[in-house]
Amino acid sequence: MSMELAKQTYEYTPEQLIAGVAIGITTGVKTAAVALEKGAPVLLNAAGKAAKVTKSGDTVTTTGLYGIAADSAAKDEDAVIYLTGEFFADALVLEDNVAADALEVAFRNIGIFLK
Repeated sequence: MSMELAKQTYEYTPEQLIAGVAIGITTGVKTAAVALEKGAPVLLNAAGKAAKVTKSGDTVTTTGLYGIAADSAAKDEDAVIYLTGEFFADALVLEDNVAADALEVAFRNIGIFLK
């Protein structure tokens, strides 16, 4: 039997998306219209599928804002979506030119609070 005597270094990176549990976290499941990354804000498109929040011109599209992807999902897979809770704004996975502050009020209206 041999022993590993060399110094080993381990690393742990805790999840930094959920900011608190004072407000209950609820989830829902929707089919992904496109591939979604964990932490991405999502809205429901006309077909009722989860799609990414995008920016058109100077306007961030918040119509149909639904929640935040709880885990990554491929196109046409079921995606688990956080519907309520407290989340760190800097941990959101945002599309190019979309800022978290543009989503803050719209999220607050559906029970998601950014810190």
